[in-house]
Amino acid sequence: MSKDIYKQRTERFNQLMERNDIDAVMIRNIYSFAYFTGIPWWQPAVLLPLKEPPIIFAFEDEVEELRKWTWIDKILGYRKVEELMKSVTSHIRQLNVQSLGFDIDIDASALLFEQFRNLNPGKKIVNVHGLIMKLRMIKDLTEIELIRKASEIAKTSLEAAINAVSVGVTETAIAGEAEYAARKQGAESILVYVNAGKPRIHAHPMNKKIKDGDAVMIDVMPAFRGYFSDIAHTVFVGSASNEQRKAFHAFNEAVDTYIAELKPKLKLNELERKVQEVYKRHGVEKYYVYGFAHGVGLRFEEDPITTIIVQQRATEVKENMVLNVGHAPLTGKEIGTIKTEDTVLVKKDRAEKFVDFKKELLEV
Repeated sequence: MSKDIYKQRTERFNQLMERNDIDAVMIRNIYSFAYFTGIPWWQPAVLLPLKEPPIIFAFEDEVEELRKWTWIDKILGYRKVEELMKSVTSHIRQLNVQSLGFDIDIDASALLFEQFRNLNPGKKIVNVHGLIMKLRMIKDLTEIELIRKASEIAKTSLEAAINAVSVGVTETAIAGEAEYAARKQGAESILVYVNAGKPRIHAHPMNKKIKDGDAVMIDVMPAFRGYFSDIAHTVFVGSASNEQRKAFHAFNEAVDTYIAELKPKLKLNELERKVQEVYKRHGVEKYYVYGFAHGVGLRFEEDPITTIIVQQRATEVKENMVLNVGHAPLTGKEIGTIKTEDTVLVKKDRAEKFVDFKKELLEV
């Protein structure tokens, strides 16, 4: 993979910085660090000045290895965290900047931000997350191919998890099969949700045994070279109830409708209304949770995040966005948690699934 693409991304971001009167930006999260440097790296720190080359700050034993993976020439080592803080502060002073940006991602460390602000008194500190996401929301060809590979891994992982479902097996065991399959295919990381029986929206797996009559929702999110895919399916242990069948078929129809309608210039809340219409027609609207789509890329859930950030529900769809469709489940005590998700690429006049996973009703 050419390193030039990461240099070009940084140059485009410099243009956004200049238009917004930002002199330098500090990035301390792994996702944007990977976007600009070319490599996901734990405990990341990169300073992007407007008119000078970027500077990476890394633990001194890692500098040599990191240099192999990035286009950035200036990598400064430190042994102690106070050396890191002193080095960052010194370089910011040398640049004589007045307006500083910091990427406050949705799960960014408040401690790191507070440290950065305290180390730069008298400077204007700006949240540049929105500016970075203007670039990150639109995927280039390199990103698309990495997400395609992650999607192939996700399909294998989901199939392995489904094959593990049976009475007496735990949610954690099912998740373990998904993770093992993904890792064998090259996934560097993976998050797996499993929910059986009573509903949990954020279904981190528990040591809870599967029972007859359970709806078992499995959601796999593997990453390949930093880029994620996100797909899910629901299977039924024994025979699905009439209400579960109704909800399952309504959800599948909602996914198909959303993908069929998805194209540039539409707004996400317009597409959400199509989902609501499907649910109302099937009589399952009482199980509805808002937020049928979100972005996928360097995070398994990134902007636009329609479940969490209300104003992003009006985001306009653009070509080469990558979205997860089917994010928010149908959920209720009568049915459990039911969803089937796809990761899709928005093309010029339509949307395309990265992998085709059969969404048939499975009773095991």
